[in-house]
Amino acid sequence: MNDLTQNRYLQSSLSWIKENYIKIILVFLLLSLLFSWIFYRNFLQEENSKEASILFDEFNFILNNENIDLDKLSSLQEKTKKDFPDQIYSILMNLELSQLDHNLNNFQDSLIRLREVNSELEKRGNETSFLKDLSRLRLALLLLSENELIEAKEVLDKDFTFFKELKYEFLGDLEIKSLNNMAAKENYETALDLSPSEIHRELIKIKLSTVVN
Repeated sequence: MNDLTQNRYLQSSLSWIKENYIKIILVFLLLSLLFSWIFYRNFLQEENSKEASILFDEFNFILNNENIDLDKLSSLQEKTKKDFPDQIYSILMNLELSQLDHNLNNFQDSLIRLREVNSELEKRGNETSFLKDLSRLRLALLLLSENELIEAKEVLDKDFTFFKELKYEFLGDLEIKSLNNMAAKENYETALDLSPSEIHRELIKIKLSTVVN
């Protein structure tokens, strides 16, 4: 490129900048605002996560005490859910409270909490697949024990990423309760094929041996 061409190119660029400088400034400001918002949002999420984690640690400290304060635990769970709804900690607390209710034979309270946990997790993405499948199994097992067979089947019919062998084992248990032995056998056989644990496989075989053709 010779000097004349370079000068023309420079003059053309300067002219374009003069004509569009307002647009350039606006684009620069918009980009600055966008990056500032992204930085602030990430900072806020990190701070929220830290605060929620502190509440979770306090919750577990009380949970591990010899004399458990149920009202305090419930209060911490409700505060965490209210103040940090995007965090996972309130769901984890509710899972613990559900297990605590179950251990105290408060089965209906445990069921209410598990339903709430499952409902919250079903709204979330694949990052919670493990916890989502675990909550489904715990909910289904409690529903089966309470003979809520229709709801239990709705839960177990969802697509599982983890614990598929347990999903089909519980479906087999459900069909036994529904007096559908053929379907029970098919589900137990599927669970048997999927289970990587020899001990679990032996337990499923025992269930299979009790199914009347």
